[in-house]
Amino acid sequence: MKRRPLQFRLTVWFALSVLIVGLLFAGITFLHLRHELRVEQWQRVHPEYPDFVLHGTYSKDEINDIAGHILHISVLVSIPFALVALMIGRSLSRRSFRPLASINSQLQQIEASSLDQRIQTPDADVELEAITRSINALLDRIEESYRDVAEFSARVAHELRTPLTLMRLQLEESSVSIDPALAETLQDGLHRLEGYVDQCLLIARAERGQLDINRESVHLATLISDSLEPYSLLAKDEGREMYWQCGSDRNIMVVPWMIRQILNNLLSNALRHGTGDVSVILEDSGTDILLTISNSFGEKGAPGTGIGLRIVDALVKAHGGIYHAASIEDGIYRAELRLVV
Repeated sequence: MKRRPLQFRLTVWFALSVLIVGLLFAGITFLHLRHELRVEQWQRVHPEYPDFVLHGTYSKDEINDIAGHILHISVLVSIPFALVALMIGRSLSRRSFRPLASINSQLQQIEASSLDQRIQTPDADVELEAITRSINALLDRIEESYRDVAEFSARVAHELRTPLTLMRLQLEESSVSIDPALAETLQDGLHRLEGYVDQCLLIARAERGQLDINRESVHLATLISDSLEPYSLLAKDEGREMYWQCGSDRNIMVVPWMIRQILNNLLSNALRHGTGDVSVILEDSGTDILLTISNSFGEKGAPGTGIGLRIVDALVKAHGGIYHAASIEDGIYRAELRLVV
């Protein structure tokens, strides 16, 4: 069974505490009053007959009636007090948990490209300040480790470019002396390795915020159409079709090379890992532009490395104003790019 939220439990605890204290006070008052009434004796003196004194005590029914009336009133008064305590407890718990909500919100906003951000809680209590310091210390260690890994990956990728280039040049020079099929296979392998190195460098630069972001006014439909042309030819070679439906005819401010790279990766994935025809739809709602790439999902060929989609995510975050989502429903893979205008 799922436990109730801590804020809810604290609110109920506060209200029940007030109610229990009120009921205990009413019960103690009832018992004490009943006891006093039982031992209480009263006397009355008539002004015209001072020597005549009337002594008496309360009967058992009178005692129970008076004490029961007091208890009844006390219980009735305790209920409104409990309701007021419930509202006060809810307000106090919400105010107490506000710094925690702020910490959670700030943590959710920290991405790989913004690991230098730290948690700020100026109005937090001493206990939360200690937790905040621990979280920030953990973020310091994560940032340092991530930076070391990113720098190491970038250095490795950079160091690999030179020997790969030398190998490709040597292979081109000696291609006349080796079997042409073998030379072509080696060239393809080297080209693929160089592509992986370039992709790793691109991811490292994007996640470290080192990309050149120069926005230009671009006719988005033309940019997409130009990017689709070579992939349409590839699709035809496989006996497939690529359908292009354009529903937008305006210029927007984007970084052209980033949009092309994102499109290239999404279209490559659609052809490499999907089956059937590919549908590319551009829709304009007035406030944003939605690009949808969809086709049948299938395990075609060897599984990919996942670098392509990671590049898409890194470029989307670096570009800003773009939201990427992917889903598989009823065997159809759908990738969406939403551009805010």
